[in-house]
Amino acid sequence: MDEETVLMARLHFGDGAALAELYARLGPHVYALCFELLQSREDAEEVLQDTFARLSSGPHLYRPELGSPRAYVYTVARNTALSRLRARKARPTSLDPALVPAERLAAHTQDLDVRSSVHTAMETLPRSDQRLLLDAFFQGLTHPEIATARSMPLGTVKTRLRRALLAMRRRLEDA
Repeated sequence: MDEETVLMARLHFGDGAALAELYARLGPHVYALCFELLQSREDAEEVLQDTFARLSSGPHLYRPELGSPRAYVYTVARNTALSRLRARKARPTSLDPALVPAERLAAHTQDLDVRSSVHTAMETLPRSDQRLLLDAFFQGLTHPEIATARSMPLGTVKTRLRRALLAMRRRLEDA
């Protein structure tokens, strides 16, 4: 049994320290996932807290036969984030520019331009390099975790990530 499975079992039997250990192990990855989905630090932090609160109050919901504890935690976080997105979309927002501060509108527009540039630069990379960058920067996986998940030598992961980042830099500087 791997360590995360043991931690989930301990959590199931009321061991609060197990929750703290799971948080230390998975918290940064869950935050990265939430931030990627929500594009808001505050919302990502709240969903991170909600995710671990749900784990604390409902560890019996985890079923090992359906997947790893990590996959379960990511699924809880993803579902919580998607619920937050649906709630956000359901709230009426004003589209009247007079009601939106000019600085905020300008910052939002600039942010969209940067995202668009990054997205365009990413699309010029080989698909395999795109996946490595997504794993590292949006899923929050470490280089060894990527190597294991992609069945690649660690050195290859590091080299390909570096090459992909340099290619991204060149494309963004040219844009």
